[in-house]
Amino acid sequence: MAHQYEHPIPTQPTRTAADALGRFVDPEDLVCPECGEQVRCEPPGYWVVAWGLPAAGFSHQDASALCVARSTGRPAEPVEIGR
Repeated sequence: MAHQYEHPIPTQPTRTAADALGRFVDPEDLVCPECGEQVRCEPPGYWVVAWGLPAAGFSHQDASALCVARSTGRPAEPVEIGR
């Protein structure tokens, strides 16, 4: 007998804003919003566990974490530059 759950367990990962728009974002167009440096699509070479966050998927070219966002006090998320 199968059980019916009130709230099904999600089986797909969360969609990004670009996915929701149905468009591809070129990794070459992503920069750190705080310093403007182009990011690389790899986790940082080190990660501060005290932040209490999962390791980021992006880092600076030198493998350091993206700059701390002034608004949140946490590492920033990359932004797309307009060309």
